[in-house]
Amino acid sequence: MRMFQSKNIQGFTLIEMIVSLAVFSIVVTTAIGAMLVLISTNQQLQAEQNVITNLSFALDTMTREIRTGDKYYCANSGSGEDMRVFTGDQESIDTATKNCIVQSTYQYRGVSFFEGGESLTKDTTVASDRISYFYDFNQKAIFRRLGNETAQAITSSGLVITDMQFFVSGTTVGDSQQPTVTIYIEAKEKDEPEAKTYHLETTVTQRILDI
Repeated sequence: MRMFQSKNIQGFTLIEMIVSLAVFSIVVTTAIGAMLVLISTNQQLQAEQNVITNLSFALDTMTREIRTGDKYYCANSGSGEDMRVFTGDQESIDTATKNCIVQSTYQYRGVSFFEGGESLTKDTTVASDRISYFYDFNQKAIFRRLGNETAQAITSSGLVITDMQFFVSGTTVGDSQQPTVTIYIEAKEKDEPEAKTYHLETTVTQRILDI
């Protein structure tokens, strides 16, 4: 008579498989959650970097020209004379200067000046050659205008300038104070209701000695 020896076959029990699946699910869920957080954080950091880069470009552009310029004229749309700065018809201000310690909340506000050095605006007897930087509250953007040419936005369409102020002092002849321009900007990313608001401020001192 032939005898058959039984083999001891081992495997996973149902309970072991359930526990393994549960542990696997927890690990996968945790990993996916961490990955989603990293993706979201990366997108947020990229958006913030875009805002900072754009604002830095705008500030660098303004401060570089303002610093080397002279005859600063601080303006807002509160008077007809100041409006000429933004429309390009600047004959009324000619070579005049104007301080503004406290600015208003008018639609337009900015600073106009003659660029220094050998440039298009070297002839300070021609008022139409002034450079103007101003903030348009309705369009939520910063603009640059050369003389009576069409103003060009220097901020990207993906950026919203929620507020901007120019404070100018020391432009009066004989006041023993070097002319300075302080620029304050509030901005945030466009089309993002919960977007973070950024606040930047810088002060520019006229390079040409005027004291």
